[in-house]
Amino acid sequence: MLKVIVFSAKLLACVVLGFLLVFASISVVWLYFPSCYEDSFQKGLLLQYRALEKSDPNERKIIVLGDSSMAFSVDSAQLSALTGLPCYTFGVHAGIGEEYIYEEASKFVREGDIVVAPFTNYSAGYYGTDLILFTTENEPELYFEYVLAHPLELFKRGSERAAVKFYYCLTGAPDVTGTYSLSSFDEVGNISLARKTIVSKAYSDAQAKTVYKPGFFSEETIAFVNDFYAECAEKGATFLLTSPPVYENNIGSTQEELEAFDAWARSVFDAPIICEKWSDGFVAYEDLYDGVRHLNSAGASAYTQNLYEDLLPYLT
Repeated sequence: MLKVIVFSAKLLACVVLGFLLVFASISVVWLYFPSCYEDSFQKGLLLQYRALEKSDPNERKIIVLGDSSMAFSVDSAQLSALTGLPCYTFGVHAGIGEEYIYEEASKFVREGDIVVAPFTNYSAGYYGTDLILFTTENEPELYFEYVLAHPLELFKRGSERAAVKFYYCLTGAPDVTGTYSLSSFDEVGNISLARKTIVSKAYSDAQAKTVYKPGFFSEETIAFVNDFYAECAEKGATFLLTSPPVYENNIGSTQEELEAFDAWARSVFDAPIICEKWSDGFVAYEDLYDGVRHLNSAGASAYTQNLYEDLLPYLT
């Protein structure tokens, strides 16, 4: 019996040591080898994070949360000029995961702040480790904060990512240019790229239709959003929801379904929904950039103006 116990203890020690070695190897490559992703689109989130980090804790501000549909549709510089308050966008890609965006943003929510989300259908509990790693590459504080909270996520995706980075360090990383690179953002992570429609109407019209009706958001997602609302309220901040931008021909709902969805959404979320009706976020083809949820510069300006008008009751 003693031999079995000793053997089991040694086996456990070897397994733990193996995990620690893998963890250390991934971390060394990801943090201390030369950056291969410094120009990636996900680094825009790092710019947004640093801008919030530098914000005045005693000054009221607006934070707009979301994914790429938000990033391509809300001009924080324009919103700041309209409201007279410092405004920040936080979020660049749906694949990063709702919980990570909200968890990181919550560090900067303070009394008097307004937090608003053009809300798309996220999956509660999902973390996009690949994209989070791109954001946290060569950023020890953010990296360890994430991987120590979610160690299994690192083991699922980190080994492959570290191997690819190691390969790029030996052979040279591919150049990252164009819209989906760091060059799209200004110094605070606002997408400043001037853009006109480049997606065809035929392609946009052919995309799978979104059907809004009661039950569209899962119970887990609703609970998560309501918990975030409670957290903001506890800090003395206001959390609001609004309809996200989407191409009007991408909607497959009947008018009755839309009306039922609107009433249902307002009943299940604790946060106020500030748009008059959910279809306020529907946009024409002329407002699109490169997809049914990304707006061109003119579309983003109009969406930001509408967001400002919906925020007016909360600005006093």
